Amino acid sequence: MENVKQSETSKSISRNVLYGFSTWVLPFALGFVATPLIVKKLGNKDYGIYALVLSFISYTFILNFSRAVTKYIAEYRSTNEAAKISEIIVATFYINIVLGLFGVSIICLSANQIAETIFHAQGEEQTNIVIALYIAASVLFFFLLGQTFSAILQGIHRFDVYSNIFNFNNVATLLGNIFLVIYGYGLLSLLIWNFVTTFLTFILFAISAKKLLPEFNSNLKPKRDALKLVLKYSSGIVAYQILANLLMLFERSWITEKFGAENFTFYVVTMTLTFNIHTFIASFTQVIFPLVSELKDNNEKLLRLYRRATKTVCFFVFFIASTFIVVSGEFLYLWMGADFSEKSTLLLITHTITFSLLAIQIVSWNMTEGLGYPSYNTFIFVICLIINVFFIIWLTQNYGSLGAAFGRLAGFGTMFFSIFYVEKWIFNQVQTRFWLKLVSVLTIASLVSAAVQKTIISNFTINWAALFISVLCGGICYCSALLALQFVTEEDKLLIKAILSR
Repeated sequence: MENVKQSETSKSISRNVLYGFSTWVLPFALGFVATPLIVKKLGNKDYGIYALVLSFISYTFILNFSRAVTKYIAEYRSTNEAAKISEIIVATFYINIVLGLFGVSIICLSANQIAETIFHAQGEEQTNIVIALYIAASVLFFFLLGQTFSAILQGIHRFDVYSNIFNFNNVATLLGNIFLVIYGYGLLSLLIWNFVTTFLTFILFAISAKKLLPEFNSNLKPKRDALKLVLKYSSGIVAYQILANLLMLFERSWITEKFGAENFTFYVVTMTLTFNIHTFIASFTQVIFPLVSELKDNNEKLLRLYRRATKTVCFFVFFIASTFIVVSGEFLYLWMGADFSEKSTLLLITHTITFSLLAIQIVSWNMTEGLGYPSYNTFIFVICLIINVFFIIWLTQNYGSLGAAFGRLAGFGTMFFSIFYVEKWIFNQVQTRFWLKLVSVLTIASLVSAAVQKTIISNFTINWAALFISVLCGGICYCSALLALQFVTEEDKLLIKAILSR
């Protein structure tokens, strides 16, 4: 009976992983098509402003208090304390309302100053940016409210519903953006459409969460103890989010001020592309966070979860990173044009390394937060921030925006090594043998794949067909090398069969 239960649990986890994966693959596929079209129609400067406005809002005021909802729903359900769940949800919702109203007020009151000091805009351009900030502030408010309800769905492991709504938001936003730019609409119209899809997504999350969590009593008033608990747990998460936001704002305003909005477009497009390595891994590892909260008192199962998750993450990251590095120039040439490729290839390679390291760290990051220690992540990020800022200022003097990318790599590369401290802390020893075997095997397979891809690209005319064939052949050789090196165990094979059978 126990084996049957474990089998069903494994299948449920596998299903949730696949649903999580869908929240990455659909937006990525549409974004791949939409980005060059939107950049072309809006122009490098307007697209740079569009990206900067959205990133300014999102990285300044979207602070994730709602992660506490996911953690405590999973924890309280595993300890049969379901009565406390509603208190946590209501407390978090009220916190998000207050934060949202505060953010909207600050943005609206300082919109003109932001347009002048950060965007260096005047006249009609300044007016448009101010209106854009007003619209983006509305997007922020409803996004924050929706976070509470999306966190509920993750806490109860309803990643199927969560992914469907999340995908609706991304697909609707991107398709709407494509439609608008094709018919000649500009920056403000795109932001209005962002508001519409965000509002609809908030409604869908709220209705679904209320329906699927019978323990949720929305009529409660926020209780002081619940507010304290949410604020105490979230303080570490919010602290490193604020620091990350400050880093992002500093980096983007620094590049824009020094080199202009057009050069910022080269930087942000390549960074957004490679950030997909991080979001891809995050999409199917989001199931780890509530599981860690449930398994916090079972160190043996926790270690098994950690190793399997890390192994899976590294399997994808090594292949994706080696492929991006090998085909970077050819890919950008086909995707964005010769001029864009010439100015952005080194940026793409540098960002690829940065976000690959960050993606591998996701498992460790989720472990510490799921166990209730987000303040540790804040401490590590402080070190990362100091290194980032120092190297960005220093290196941009001689290397331009590429120097900023090197600075980001230096900071996040240093933060990567915190993984080994977490292992020592949680599992009483660094998983040295595990890492040596994992990295050596994946490096050999990646080199084989890279050699195959480079050979094919070098001997064919650059076109999408040749690029696709090179990546496909590289992937086949990568997997074949891993099989030959016995990377896939019998346990892994059984899990793969279980996933496919679903």
